[in-house]
Parts: sequence; structure tokens; C-alpha cells
Amino acid sequence: MATFKMWRHSKYVRSCKYIIRGCIIITIACVIIELLFINTLILFSLMQVKHLINDFSSSHLSIITTLAGYNSFRHIVAQGKDEGFKYLIDNTIMRIYMEHESENCGKTISRLGFDVSSAGEFLFIFEQMQRQKAEPWKKLVVEIGANDGLLSSNSYNFIQMGWSAILVEPQRDQLDLAKKNHDGLTNQHQDQSVHYVHAVISDHDGQEKLHVSADLFSMQSRIVSEEEQDSNYVEVPSYSVKTFVSKYKVPKHFGVLSIDVEGMEDKIIRQWVEHGFRPMYIILEFVHRTHESQVATTDLLIEKGYTLFGIKGFNFIYEYDTNLIDTGDN
Repeated sequence: MATFKMWRHSKYVRSCKYIIRGCIIITIACVIIELLFINTLILFSLMQVKHLINDFSSSHLSIITTLAGYNSFRHIVAQGKDEGFKYLIDNTIMRIYMEHESENCGKTISRLGFDVSSAGEFLFIFEQMQRQKAEPWKKLVVEIGANDGLLSSNSYNFIQMGWSAILVEPQRDQLDLAKKNHDGLTNQHQDQSVHYVHAVISDHDGQEKLHVSADLFSMQSRIVSEEEQDSNYVEVPSYSVKTFVSKYKVPKHFGVLSIDVEGMEDKIIRQWVEHGFRPMYIILEFVHRTHESQVATTDLLIEKGYTLFGIKGFNFIYEYDTNLIDTGDN
């Protein structure tokens, strides 16, 4: 009987050993698999980061333009265009403030800002404006090709600072997004006015056929010529510069003119300067134009009193010589 009990006890001990050994082996195997998975994930992430860094270091494009090559980023942008980015800004940056002591008013606050332009055009221009001894221009920004009024916008930050604006955009849904994205920014004081114009600016008045891209990220559009066979188009109002400036009472001298119209920039800017308008800063995108066109446009603007002030991404920025302004000309 004692021998039987010892045998059972020995068998029980061996079983426990097998179970413990099995648990240890399973645990070690799980740890190894988990480490392999984590290390693989880390290596993959590092490769992706390295690839991304290489893209940035080898590219002369802006950060936004470089990231646009990634489908995941494009998906995020497409989801965020409909008030998503505005909500993010309103509930992060716009809720941060700094306190200042003032002799007359006690404590005052100031808010942080974020330059939403494609390649830092806003800060580049605004810092130069602050160096000017005088401001002989109306605080007005005219953006032709305004898109959603936020993503890569050359007007958003100026509107945020209380400037007046005229935004021209041929795609109705994008113009509606711009109105949403500017909610709370367009009535900061009685002198501020913001107009949203559903139209294209061309060399004539009437209607234009406009090809609309299905790409939600870029939302590019272009005028369809008579020779093209394109069924994916909409008809939009067309204004010449002469009609446009008369309709919206644009002064001869104002702060910023931004033009992004997919290949028509040189023709449109020529109308502006030939009609005597001299915005202090002109932003022209030259993605779809030749080098000869860039040179010809630059030569024209230099002749009219401008200098090529800088290049940000695809945008050429020109600055007008304020010494040429006749104070009674506005």
C-alpha cells in the first residue's frame, strides 16, 4: 500500500513537472514570438521613417506637397477638410494663450497662431510687412483659387488677424467649406468684410466650362478649352479682372494678391498690372507654367515696380516698391 502511494506521488510530481515545463516553454515561445513581432514592427516603422526623412531631405517641395505622396496622409486630409481641421485648431492652438501685464488694462492675453499656408508664405510676408516704416495699403487679401479656405491657404491667417478678404473659388463645395472654416473669423470688427465668390477669373465675362478633379486632396480644377472632349465639367461664372475689381470695389493698393489657377497665372496677373493695380505682395504658383513663362512674368512685374522677394515651394512672391505709391492714387 505504501509502495502504491509512493508511486502515485511520484507520478503526480512528474505530471506537475511536465505541466510546469510546458508552461515555461509556451511562455518562452510567446515571448520570442512577441519580441519578433515587436522588433519586426519597429524595424518596419524605422524603415518608413527613414524613407520619409529621405523624401524630405531630397525634395525641394514643401512638407504638405511631400506628404501628399502618401495615401494614408491624403485620406486623413480628405476626412479633415470638412471642418475637421478647424475643429482641431479651435480645440488645441486656439485654447492656448499667454498672459501679459499692462499698466492701463491690468492683465491681457494673446493667443498662439499657426501658419496654415503651403510653405510658410504667410509668415514670410507678414514679417516683411512688419519691417515697413509705413503701411500704405488696405488690409485686404484677394485669393484667386481659394479652395477650402484653410488647407494651404494664403488668406486664412490674414483673415484670422482681422483683414478683409475676397476669396474666389470655382468649386461650389470647396467655397462652402471655406465659409465653414472661417466661422467666427469674418466679423471681428466693423471694417472687416469677407466675400466668397463662386467664379473663375479669366480674360472675359460670361461662362466657363471647368474640369473638376475627383482627387479630394488636391481638388484641382481647370478651364476646358473648346477643342477638348471632356464630359466631367461644370459651368461657372467667369469675370475679367476689370469686371471683378469694379464689382467688389478693389482698391489700387492692397496687401496681398494670391493667384493659383492651374496655368493661367501669367495671363491674369498681366490684367491686374495693366489696369493699374499694385498689391503690395503678389503670390503666383508656377506649377503648370514653363520656365520661359516664369521669366516673362517676372520681367513684367519688375518693369511695374516689383522685385522677386522670395520663392516658397512652387510659389513666387513679389514685393512692390512702396516709394512708388502716390498716396492719392488709392
